[in-house]
Amino acid sequence: MLRKRTVLTLILIAVLLVLSACGGSDSAAEDSDEETESPKTGLNEITLDDMITKKDNNEAFYVLIYDAKTEYVKNTKLLEAYDKALKDKDMTAFHVNLNTLDDEQKQKVDSLIEEYESHSGSSHSPFEDGGFAVVYDGQINSAFEYVGKAWLLNTTIDEANEDSTFLDDDLYSDVKEGIQINVDYVKNEGINLTY
Repeated sequence: MLRKRTVLTLILIAVLLVLSACGGSDSAAEDSDEETESPKTGLNEITLDDMITKKDNNEAFYVLIYDAKTEYVKNTKLLEAYDKALKDKDMTAFHVNLNTLDDEQKQKVDSLIEEYESHSGSSHSPFEDGGFAVVYDGQINSAFEYVGKAWLLNTTIDEANEDSTFLDDDLYSDVKEGIQINVDYVKNEGINLTY
């Protein structure tokens, strides 16, 4: 009787260990799926390092680059306006605020600016002026250059902080126009976006 009880206990322990191991691998698989999950429609935050990695991996995507105090971004509803405009067009984009970077990351931005200026003849720089850009073929490109326009987003954020938001009609129209310029650029250049 004691021997049967010991054998049954050992079998039960073995079964529990096997089930426990299976449960652990399912959980790891779920974690892996979450990491590779696609970004949502609208505006998605991205770190500078992740943006550089995606660029270096020749991924193609939209990115909003700006350099503004966090409180100004919040007061002007910049991110809400871009998110709304992108969702209206069923588009996905990333955003990065250069103002929040540490010294090491700012050096990386300086390298990106040099790289950008070496292949661009544009008077518009998404790094210095701010704005929506397209990353593809390992480069960051300004669609504003493509149409011969520039929008000084960083300056506009500073000015809007005083008495308006990007959801106001005039600034929201500028947001939508900037997005459309990028959509046209991607279409005309035959760029296949990856997410």
